[in-house]
Amino acid sequence: MKPPGPDATGAKRGEPSSRIAGVVLAGGAGRRLGRNKAVLRLPGSRSGEPGPTLVDWAVTRLAGVAGVEEIVVAAGDFGAEVRPVDCGLRVSTAPDGPGAGPAAGVLGAARSRPGHRLLVLACDLPLVPVDLLGDLAASDAELAPATSDPGDPRSMNPTCALWAPPALERLAARIEEGDNRLYPLTRCAGLRVEPVDAGRFGDPDDVLLNVNTAADWERARRLIERESARRRRRAGG
Repeated sequence: MKPPGPDATGAKRGEPSSRIAGVVLAGGAGRRLGRNKAVLRLPGSRSGEPGPTLVDWAVTRLAGVAGVEEIVVAAGDFGAEVRPVDCGLRVSTAPDGPGAGPAAGVLGAARSRPGHRLLVLACDLPLVPVDLLGDLAASDAELAPATSDPGDPRSMNPTCALWAPPALERLAARIEEGDNRLYPLTRCAGLRVEPVDAGRFGDPDDVLLNVNTAADWERARRLIERESARRRRRAGG
């Protein structure tokens, strides 16, 4: 009998996929924002300490998810600019795989961690809570994206999602065909897709706020400052 060979992601078919690596997508150029989003800093502390970068923020949230064993930062051409915070887990960077955009980052992480399930979080989604990431990680689906509307497949976000090896293999095949889009995988026939409702964790427009413009960035900062103030009041009370 011929042993199972490697699939397009570098994993061997038939290997278990219980291990989870957190993946931060941090390779976007931020053209609409006018600067690299990965190194933008959130509001700092009252003592004057600088706030975390968006990559630090994403790394810390992924590290807080039960079952995540390590963090991989897919930084694309910006790897030299990214210096992730110490979060208690191994944090490393991975080169892009074939293709372009977020798909290249996901596939690069998949090839660096064959056989793993990947809990993917784009760094420009700064309001995704750890509890939502935990629900994604607990899914046994082949692809579990967060969604702002469970009744609308177009609202599924594959850059905040759990990707299991079957979905990663489908992605690799699509890239080989010249299609670098992630979103069609959320509607792929034969792939078991189970979205997680972001609305259970707050206003979905806030939870899945994507920082693409200066206005998005100001809104994200404002919402995070408001949440930090609430936490300080609770801790003081």
